[in-house]
Amino acid sequence: MVSQVEEDIIENDFIILKSLGSGSFGEVKLACHLPTNTKVAVKVLERNQNSVNVITSEVEILQSLEHRNIVRFFHVMDTLKLTYVVMEYVAGKDLEMFLRDIGYLKEEEARPIFQQVVKAVHFLHQRQIAHRDIKLANILIDRAGNIKICDFGMAIQVKEGQMLTKACGSLYYMAPEIMARTPYDGLAVDMWSLGVVLYVLVTGQYPYFETEAHALYSLITSTKFAIPYHLSKPCHIIIAQLLKVNNLHRITICQLLERSWLSHNEEHAEPASKNIVSRVMATMKTIGYTCEEIMSSLRHKQPNNKISATFNILKHKLSCEDSHHHNERPWLISRPVHALPPLLPLKRRASEPAFPSIIETGKRHFQWDGMKERVKSL
Repeated sequence: MVSQVEEDIIENDFIILKSLGSGSFGEVKLACHLPTNTKVAVKVLERNQNSVNVITSEVEILQSLEHRNIVRFFHVMDTLKLTYVVMEYVAGKDLEMFLRDIGYLKEEEARPIFQQVVKAVHFLHQRQIAHRDIKLANILIDRAGNIKICDFGMAIQVKEGQMLTKACGSLYYMAPEIMARTPYDGLAVDMWSLGVVLYVLVTGQYPYFETEAHALYSLITSTKFAIPYHLSKPCHIIIAQLLKVNNLHRITICQLLERSWLSHNEEHAEPASKNIVSRVMATMKTIGYTCEEIMSSLRHKQPNNKISATFNILKHKLSCEDSHHHNERPWLISRPVHALPPLLPLKRRASEPAFPSIIETGKRHFQWDGMKERVKSL
């Protein structure tokens, strides 16, 4: 059932179809944008004294981003108690769910996925934006193998050289400097998280595992992560360079892009060509908008404007239609997930702990001085 509040805020432009999931941040729902007949994801956030600044920051960051590997922002609607953030809907699953089905990926299968994640993070870091919660559950994958980073609730725009102090993120992906409660470089903690993501993609396990932050920090700073025997040397080197405890020795996103294991890949294409914009304008006129209304809305750049929402959704929809075949990964479409190889055992010293797989730990939470796994403070 759709609540009266939702009926009021949707204002005949959206219809809620079902819930996609929920968390400490609120709930994500699948909706249909009626003027364009397009499925969208709607993130429903509670507005209160502590959350308004965080919501505003997330919306401003999302509004500034336009990249094929980052979930697209379309629209925002506010009531006294709730904020509705309308975003691109990715028909697929997150990488955590994806790996639970298949265990892990061979390097040649993990490479195109990780390449896309790296390109998205490079796009963010070029703009001095730290995501601060890069993890498998925040990386969406569709059936064609296209990747989208989502959930910018902890993202922050930083100044050159700025150090952050608030602890945030998810335990198994959290950089040791955050656990140590020392001032940290937001971009460098993203690189640590990328190291964890790559390790899990190619092994099905976390590089370090403990249920409490203090124990995990002790493990990270005193133990080398296990090296699976099936990993190639170039892949292992990248992981080792990302999982440097001393963040000054950790590679940057630009250095990561230069590593041969990632291989050459095409640059991100320019957003919406003039041809697409003209097609969007023509389609909006058939819906009932005038050219003057559309141009006025675009000039003012108001994220809560219904005309802007329709323009953004149509532009993205037409762009996706143009690039659909170009982005397909045949290996993911044609190969059934159950045909992937089982998890291989890891080579470890006798003194090293056995790390549980992601399948066993995906739902676990931790306690750290009253903090839950997900901490949303900036």
